[in-house]
Amino acid sequence: MKFFKTISILYIMLFVFVSYAQDKSEIEHTITSEVFGKERKVKVFLPNRYNRDTISNFAVTYVLDAQHQIFWDAAKGNIGYMVDNYSVIPMIVVGVVSDSRGPEFNPKNSKLQEHLKNEVFPLIAKNYRTDGFRTILGHSWGGAFVGNTIFSNKRDMFDAYIGISPSFGDKDNVIVKHADSLLKNNATFGKYLYFSHGDVGRREIEFAGYVNTIDSLLKKYPNKTIAWQPRPIERVGHWQIVGPSICDGLISMSRNYFADQKVFEDFAEKGDLRTQLTQFNKQQKEVFGYIHEASVGYLNFVGNDFRDQDKYEIAIQIYKLALDKKPNDVKVHVNICDLYDKMNKKDLAKPAFLKTKKLLEAQKADVSENYYKNVSEWIDERLASYEE
Repeated sequence: MKFFKTISILYIMLFVFVSYAQDKSEIEHTITSEVFGKERKVKVFLPNRYNRDTISNFAVTYVLDAQHQIFWDAAKGNIGYMVDNYSVIPMIVVGVVSDSRGPEFNPKNSKLQEHLKNEVFPLIAKNYRTDGFRTILGHSWGGAFVGNTIFSNKRDMFDAYIGISPSFGDKDNVIVKHADSLLKNNATFGKYLYFSHGDVGRREIEFAGYVNTIDSLLKKYPNKTIAWQPRPIERVGHWQIVGPSICDGLISMSRNYFADQKVFEDFAEKGDLRTQLTQFNKQQKEVFGYIHEASVGYLNFVGNDFRDQDKYEIAIQIYKLALDKKPNDVKVHVNICDLYDKMNKKDLAKPAFLKTKKLLEAQKADVSENYYKNVSEWIDERLASYEE
C-alpha cells in the first residue's frame, strides 16, 4: 500500500534587509555592529521542514566560521538533511561570519560573545520562529570559543556545546583552568557538551589531549548537570573529522532532549514505553531545562518501523502514544488497522477498520485523493475478507 503526501512550501516574508539565495532557503543579514564598530554579516539557513511546518518553533544551531563558504555549505547541508529526515530536533542554522577568527575566538576576548548576545540573538528571535534553545558548533580554534564559553560565567548563552577537534592552545591554558575551577566548585550547568577528536596527524594528537583533559576533570569532579560526550573518531585527521562530527554531535545532542527511534529501541528492552517516556521527559527537563516531544508524524513513522520488523507489541505502544497527542489522526488509525490485520487479531481489527473508515470520510479533505482512494479500497477489501 502506497501513500502519497502533497507538500506545500510556504516562504516567510521577512521585514528586514535581506538577500535570498537562489533556492530561497538561505538568507543573509547585515548588522551594523556597535560591538565591533562596523558591519557584520549573519547567514541563516532554513531547512525544508521549516517552510513545510509553518506553525512550530525551531531550535537554533549557531555555526562558527561561516565566512568559509565550503565549511558553511558542509554544515548547513548536513544539518538540513538531518532535520528534513527527522534525525535531529527541528532546528534552523545560523552562520556566524568572522572577520578575524583568531582574535574573535581567543579565550581572552569577549567581543564575539557580546556580539552574539546583544546583536545576533535578538535578530534571530525577531525574524524567525524559534523556541529559545541554542546550540553552538565550532571547529578547531572555533572549539576554543565553545570551550571558553561553557566554562565561564557566560555559559547560559547556549544550551548545547559542540566542539570539533578543539584547539585550546593558548599558553596560559585559560579554558582548562576555568573548567577546573567551575567543576571543583560543583557549578550548575544544565548543558550538553560534545568534544570530538581524530587520531591522524600532529593536530589531532594535540587536540585529543585537550579533550582528554576535560574528560579527566569530569571524572575527577562528576557533574550531573553536564551531559558530557567525548568522541574519539578513528582514522580521521583535522579536516576529515568535520563531517562525521557535525552529524554525530547533533544526533547525540538531540538524544539528550528528544526520544528518537534509538531511544525507543532502548526503552523497548526495559518494558512499558509510556512510563519510560514520561520519566525521560521529566528528568531531562528538570536537569537541562528543555525537552523536544516527538510529533504525531514522527511517532507514526517509528511505529511503522517497529511494525515492519515484526515487533508488533512495541509498535502498538508507539501508535497509542501518537493517539495520546491526536486521538483521531486517521493515518495512525490506518496503521493500527494494518498492524492488527498482520497479527491476525480479527476481533481487534474489525472494529478498528470500521472506526477508521468513518474517520477517513470525516477527514477526506485533509488527505490526498490517492491516499483516500487507496485506503478506502483497502479497508473495504479487508472488511470483506472478514465476512468470508
